[in-house]
Amino acid sequence: MSDQVTAAKASEQAASRAALMKLLFFAATLAILPISSYFLTEKYVWSGNSNYAAITAICAANVVLIAYIVVSLMEDKQLFKEAEEKKLTETKKER
Repeated sequence: MSDQVTAAKASEQAASRAALMKLLFFAATLAILPISSYFLTEKYVWSGNSNYAAITAICAANVVLIAYIVVSLMEDKQLFKEAEEKKLTETKKER
């Protein structure tokens, strides 16, 4: 019984660590990508036009946010599917 509890705690810690790493990755990307895209596109793409560079930075920030939402939804969908499969196997065992 204690082996099961230990395994459950270890899997919970791994899941929370993975969620934290994903959050840190997207937070760093959200901090770095828009700023770098602003300055790089202002200098090299838009030839000093800061309005277009700002629009590019806004688009980059939105891409990062959308990517985070999509990854989170896919993870939720996978967890929901695993929970449903676990319920099915438990009901089959009880029969």
